[in-house]
Amino acid sequence: MSTETWEPKIIGFLCNWCGYAGADLAGTSRIRYPSNIRIIRVMCSGRVDPTFILEALEKGADGVLVAACHLGDCHYQVGNQYAEKRIETTKKVLYTLGLGPERLRLEWVSAAEGVKFASVIRDFTEKLRDMGSNPLKTNAETPGEAIAKESIRNILNKTKASYCQECGKCSSNCPITEISPDYSPRLIVEKALIGLDQEVIQDQSLWSCLTCYLCRERCPLDIEYDELMRSLRAEAKIDGINGHCSHGGILPTLSNIMTKPGINQNRLNWLPEGSKTSKNGEMLYFVGCLPYFDNILTHIDVNNIEIAQSTVRILNKAGIEPMLLSNERCCGHDASFTGDRETFKKLAKLNVEAIRESHASKVVTACAECYRTIKVDYAELFGNLGFEVQHTSELLAELIDEGKIEFTNELKNNVVYHDPCRLGRHMGIYEEPRKVISSIPGLESVEMDRSRENSLCCGVNAWMNCGKTSKQIQMDRLSEAKGTGADLLITACPKCQIHLNCAMGEKLPIGSKEVTLETSDLSVLAARAMNLAQIEGG
Repeated sequence: MSTETWEPKIIGFLCNWCGYAGADLAGTSRIRYPSNIRIIRVMCSGRVDPTFILEALEKGADGVLVAACHLGDCHYQVGNQYAEKRIETTKKVLYTLGLGPERLRLEWVSAAEGVKFASVIRDFTEKLRDMGSNPLKTNAETPGEAIAKESIRNILNKTKASYCQECGKCSSNCPITEISPDYSPRLIVEKALIGLDQEVIQDQSLWSCLTCYLCRERCPLDIEYDELMRSLRAEAKIDGINGHCSHGGILPTLSNIMTKPGINQNRLNWLPEGSKTSKNGEMLYFVGCLPYFDNILTHIDVNNIEIAQSTVRILNKAGIEPMLLSNERCCGHDASFTGDRETFKKLAKLNVEAIRESHASKVVTACAECYRTIKVDYAELFGNLGFEVQHTSELLAELIDEGKIEFTNELKNNVVYHDPCRLGRHMGIYEEPRKVISSIPGLESVEMDRSRENSLCCGVNAWMNCGKTSKQIQMDRLSEAKGTGADLLITACPKCQIHLNCAMGEKLPIGSKEVTLETSDLSVLAARAMNLAQIEGG
């Protein structure tokens, strides 16, 4: 039996000009400090992405130190100010994950402060000893099933792509192809059919597909192009090929962390004051990643957690006290659609087990992607789930019909509804959101030319390959919405709202008045109409 005592492992991201120089001074001056730290030298603390910190913890570090120049001393003027903001944000994420913000530390260390550097390491090491080992490494993880490679020919057959008649309807309707003709769904299928397997797998455009279902909607042979993309991406991933993920890849990193059985999240501190939830009931509200979005996407003008708060308030008003999962995981939609089958299966298993343990007979979610993933993909993986799955738009429509909710606040807006791909073309939910909108007094509702099954996507799928083409799609969609005369754009998918708001916050190639308008989630709109809008501190 080993008699070795456990010692914390620290990863240090040290600014080249100050933090690293301070560490160097401590070494050359023979100042003693614990050898628990492994140093990574960076040109500026402002370049330490939150993803680096999360990945260090995911891979087994017990703590992460960022040592930066003192404020006002940055060689790149404001890099350390960026670092300060990022560290603050990342600490909030670590708190929600249940890992503890204390595992992350930011220190101002100048090139002359070797003594301070050594003192910081001693103090941080001692505090980590008191905290104990990182729960991501001390709890045994269930090994995932080995993911076997699948032949391209088999993928073509199971998705019906082998029946392609090269009519070109997929490419002529693809929103990506319309802007970037180099991308063509038909040509990808054609290359696969003639055996250019490696060319298909290694093509970066594989990750540009929005899996928006528009090509499948148009295809006379019902080729499952979205499933073709998922399967091809899975093969690419096995070969170590990935697309470019937005926001530094922090969202998939979070999903990976959530597969660990050892985490114990703090994800319910958003609950409005006075709201009522139940530990035993028939309905479970699946929140999704909303508790993380607002902390991560701080540069985007959107308040996603208000969707969750509005949903709970509406349910309470209807006499429903929903159950919530205190350790709910990401639904796994993005892992599934980027070909990370192992991560998806782990997340799905953890969520299904938790839902079944709650004995809920109905699961409701306000996220179109969670809705599709749980209702379709979980069922394909596990068979009969034993519970019903509803989107909040379906539930709200039911509650209106049953007279259980009433809209007493007249709203003076001209509104236009944007159909999310996952809710609309994927799941056929078109009427319910419109029923809710039409039931709210004072609203004047208009439609975009491209609506319902013809709706234009918000431009991004699973945070992948968001670039010039995505931004142009978003500009087109916002221009179309603005052109209806509406002053409020409604959607029923948190990510649609994120992506469209993100586009409005960019440096626009056209006048901002042409595309800028207020956005709102359907649940938030309904809560406003019921006089249940978010209150200060709620």
